Amino acid sequence: MKMHSLLFILAAIVIMPACKKSKTTPASNLNQWDGRYRMEGTMTDHTNPAFGWMNNTYEYSLHTSGTNTDSVVSKTLNFPGIVIGNTGGGITNATYYSKFGLIMTFDAATNKVTAVTNYYGQPSSNGRSAVLDPSGFNDVNPTTKNIRVKFFMDETGVAGHRATFDVTLVYLGAR
Repeated sequence: MKMHSLLFILAAIVIMPACKKSKTTPASNLNQWDGRYRMEGTMTDHTNPAFGWMNNTYEYSLHTSGTNTDSVVSKTLNFPGIVIGNTGGGITNATYYSKFGLIMTFDAATNKVTAVTNYYGQPSSNGRSAVLDPSGFNDVNPTTKNIRVKFFMDETGVAGHRATFDVTLVYLGAR
């Protein structure tokens, strides 16, 4: 091998960039509920009727946080939270409840949602908690992967539940 060929090979090895690690979770570490969803359903704020359901076009993703738990992350917000709207004179702008996002707990054997908790603490620093409403279906359709869940947002200082959500997460695909 000629000297200039060897130098070329060595130079190529030295300047070749190293492989970068992927910032996504390997598929082998994802649980069965991880994916992209559209949230549909109803939402009622019992203390401020100006807040309401924005619409059914917002996308969310469930991010595996444990063997049977997933965080619900808003694509619009880019963090755990649920997009709502100010309906004072019609829905005019999107907003969200600060320090309120969901972690959902599932039972794979029964296809049930068994709990919801606030991603930011139970309660969060501003007193918000997530509570599963047992009157809801709170289940996963194993064929469509759609998830039905009914839950409350409770808030320190508010009698009863601050808000009620009765939603279906419509499965769109893998993330």
